[in-house]
Amino acid sequence: MLSIEFWKFAAPLFGAVIAWFVNEWRKRVWEQYQRKEESYKELLRCLQGFYSGADPEEARKLKSQFIREVNQCWLYCPDDVIKKAYAFLDTVKDGQMPRSDVEKEEAVGLFVAAIRKDLLSRKVVSNTLLRKEDFKHFKSN
Repeated sequence: MLSIEFWKFAAPLFGAVIAWFVNEWRKRVWEQYQRKEESYKELLRCLQGFYSGADPEEARKLKSQFIREVNQCWLYCPDDVIKKAYAFLDTVKDGQMPRSDVEKEEAVGLFVAAIRKDLLSRKVVSNTLLRKEDFKHFKSN
């Protein structure tokens, strides 16, 4: 086993296996990054539905899409992004004491900053501290 002939064959084989695993890991990271980027772009586009002056029917559609995208964030986003999205939705939800524009702007700013931080980190989400009780059900009006 320790002969030179064995190592002439085994060393390149081990190197090829390691290179394959590294390549597969990098592809996984890249694919998840692309999925996140597309979803985050859609979230940012749908934020327009929460601004005054938008057509009411279009705003309702954008809000509904935003909520669907937030729900999908549970599949691949870090806990911080999900928590900030819920914090933003809490500031704009109907049927509660109206929040000031400053509070809403701060919440959306923190949410967008969390998205940016996640995209720049390029980390694959591998663990979470969120529990089933943390999932919130929102509906748009």
